[in-house]
Amino acid sequence: MPFPKKNTSVPVHLDQHSPIETSSNQQQQPAENNINSPLNNSSFLNNTQTTPNNPQQLGPIRTTYINQQEFDQLFQFIPPKRFSWQLFTRKFFSDYFQCFCSFSDLFHFFLSFLPIFGWLPSYNFKENLAGDFIAGITVGVVHVPQAIAYAILAGLEPVYGLYTSFFSVLFYAIFGTSRHVSIGPFAILALMTGISCRDIYAQFDKEFFEAEIKLLDDASHNKIGEENNFLTLTNMTKLIPRVEVGYSELVQTITLTAGLIQFAMAILRVEFLASYLSDQLVNGFCTGAAVHVVGVQLGKLLQLNLGQVGGPGYLYIVRIFDFLLNFFFKIFSPFTQQIFFNLIQKLPQVNLIVLFLSIFGFAFLYLGKDVFSPKFGYLIPFVIPFELLLVILATAVSSFANLRDNFNVTVLNFVPTGLPEARLPRLDLLPYVFGDALEIAFVSVALHLSMCKVFNRRMGTKTDNNVELYALGLVDSLSSFFTAYPVTSVLGRSMLNVECGAKTQFSGLITGLLLLVVILWLGPILSSLPVCILAVIIIFSMKCAFEKIPREFLHLWRVSKIDFLIWIVTIFATILLNVMQGLALAVTFALLTTIFRIQWPRWHLLSNLTGTENYRDSGRYKRFTPFGHGIKIFRFDAPLLFTNVDHFAKSAITAILTESPSIPINNNNITINGSSCDKNLFKISGTRKSDKIKKFDLNTHSLLERRIKSSGVKSLIVDCTGFTFVDYTSINALADLYHQLCELNINVLFAGAKAPVRDMLESCNFFNSVPKEQFYPTIHDAVLAASNKKKWQKRRRGFHSELSLKKISGGGGGIQDDTNSLCVGANELHQWSFKQSTDTHIIIKEEEEEEELKEEEREENLFVVEFGLGTLENLNNSEENK
Repeated sequence: MPFPKKNTSVPVHLDQHSPIETSSNQQQQPAENNINSPLNNSSFLNNTQTTPNNPQQLGPIRTTYINQQEFDQLFQFIPPKRFSWQLFTRKFFSDYFQCFCSFSDLFHFFLSFLPIFGWLPSYNFKENLAGDFIAGITVGVVHVPQAIAYAILAGLEPVYGLYTSFFSVLFYAIFGTSRHVSIGPFAILALMTGISCRDIYAQFDKEFFEAEIKLLDDASHNKIGEENNFLTLTNMTKLIPRVEVGYSELVQTITLTAGLIQFAMAILRVEFLASYLSDQLVNGFCTGAAVHVVGVQLGKLLQLNLGQVGGPGYLYIVRIFDFLLNFFFKIFSPFTQQIFFNLIQKLPQVNLIVLFLSIFGFAFLYLGKDVFSPKFGYLIPFVIPFELLLVILATAVSSFANLRDNFNVTVLNFVPTGLPEARLPRLDLLPYVFGDALEIAFVSVALHLSMCKVFNRRMGTKTDNNVELYALGLVDSLSSFFTAYPVTSVLGRSMLNVECGAKTQFSGLITGLLLLVVILWLGPILSSLPVCILAVIIIFSMKCAFEKIPREFLHLWRVSKIDFLIWIVTIFATILLNVMQGLALAVTFALLTTIFRIQWPRWHLLSNLTGTENYRDSGRYKRFTPFGHGIKIFRFDAPLLFTNVDHFAKSAITAILTESPSIPINNNNITINGSSCDKNLFKISGTRKSDKIKKFDLNTHSLLERRIKSSGVKSLIVDCTGFTFVDYTSINALADLYHQLCELNINVLFAGAKAPVRDMLESCNFFNSVPKEQFYPTIHDAVLAASNKKKWQKRRRGFHSELSLKKISGGGGGIQDDTNSLCVGANELHQWSFKQSTDTHIIIKEEEEEEELKEEEREENLFVVEFGLGTLENLNNSEENK
């Protein structure tokens, strides 16, 4: 058996000096004879509530230890399997092509893309029909005004919004798995689609202008032929074919590309990429994008032509006054056509009737949704669609008073009826739209999966993220053939769907049926609807994004400063830049914060919790037992990579130089947590701040070397439980740290290393330079191993003292036998002392302080020997007296 032969029948009682040994003046007793032992204490066994008041010992504490190599041999550790391309290929094809092995598997594979055939045949009409019908009608009524308004936000005709709502709801009811989310148009995606189209048209104009410049340059050098020397508009049109793209065709291609990207994510099973858009990033992005939505709708709200503007900072007031432009807003000087500046400049041109309609619309929605519904909504068995009531009321007033002709109020004019013809999107535009479609696809996926997650927790349902990606990709791809723009799930409509009692996606079929009625017959009725009312509906729908700003601010500030910073940076990046650029910058910053967390993680010094084998952060617990024997336990809470290996080495040296937690810590001492050690990291009396380590190299810092030697640390235990992964660079640095500390007579032990980490160390030949015996399965094993040498020394002292007292008192057997036993012990003590002295003389004394430490050790060894010889002399004198 690989365990060292030690006495395991005696549980150790902890005092305030050492976590693993008894006091030298206190005699150990067996558990069955010790009345203070927890094994004989019935109150401890029956009532554990009394233990925290006096935690002397929570159970028998091991006094034996075993290293990692012996542990693996004892429990038959299984080495990792070698990577095989053959097995990987076989598993890959079995996962992706197993469905083609039989007709039954193939049938179920295609059936998995049609979840409707799973729940519709077993649909319980008695229990679910009423709730689904009411929810479908209510959500469909809300869809109508939002679809028309969001279509205008995307730059499309209002009827395309109705098409988008109808086909997205219909296709998701067929392919989706979530029972409660309501998919359809969303203001943020509509805005992103409009911005993308505008940028692509600007790119077309730029390419045409560059081609014109090149043509003129070639003409000046006679490179285009004699017949084309005279350039006219007709000739340039023939020589430079301009890309003619309709707006709806461009939107079709964007929607198709976004759907194909989502479908590809599902095939490759990379839905985890959506997790890069964290909750705080999505919330910040929606808040910043809501500001853009409000800015874009200001012109329609007041019926002012504010121009098509764009670029960084286009929402800002940069030309209200010339001195503000010259002093404060120079960074935005290239963008002279700014929304708010144009708004202030054209305020005298505001149509008062339009202004009155807008104010009335905001008041109507606020009183209805925020005042009436919370107080009196429970009295009505259904949800009142105040948006639809506002649309009906405004349309009736506009039609009756003929606002378009009498007061020059802009209305929708014409809304065609009937379903559109399916047409193939322009595939030649894919290179132009791919970048923007990628961002739209990721935002759509992140919003949709977050909505599914919210309602799964609330309603106790389950959805498969990969199947949802298939569904979302199919919805966008198929809808693109009918001139729809990208869609996603919306919290407001989904909450309304749940509140109305929706149980399945049958409510989506009801919603689609209602939208079909509007498209086929009710479209012309909306031709008199004022556009400013649609702007009111869009802006009011963004109210929730602004209302949660104070709540998110306080919550994230209390929970995590880094998450708070991500949220703030995302908001300002989205506001100050374009929506697309702001999202890209926010994702980049969020990824950088993850790198920062890994590069500068926290580290801790651990101490033994009194009466246990647990070792925790000394700064988080008050009842701990300080270590003796110069032992320090160091934990680094991060994977060990090339990015943080220098920080790891510096932190390990700081842990050695940090004062023991048993000493009262004042303002000048180094604290326990690594996060608060930066101020006086390497500061001692008589040194300057310039003595801080710039790069970890003990060979070039003699002062630091002397401080480490004078620290009294004999063993450094590295808690490896935080190492989830190590790379090649960090392994080399770990070996260098081990050897440099060994040269300073500090024994480095490693505890709790995970099997993958040890496998990586084995593959990098780490154990050729660092013995495997330095690794231990637990921290307690490492502590016992580190304290074993000093513990043997103290045990010898206690043995001689106990034996001399027994013989002087006259108890025991024959004197001759006892004297022989004591002589044997003295002989062993002489041999041990001689070995220690020899080892001491072998060490080269380079520094004066090191010589003093070794001299004290030799004096201690001689004291032990003299103590043993003095005990023998006292025994002989006592025998002669008898």
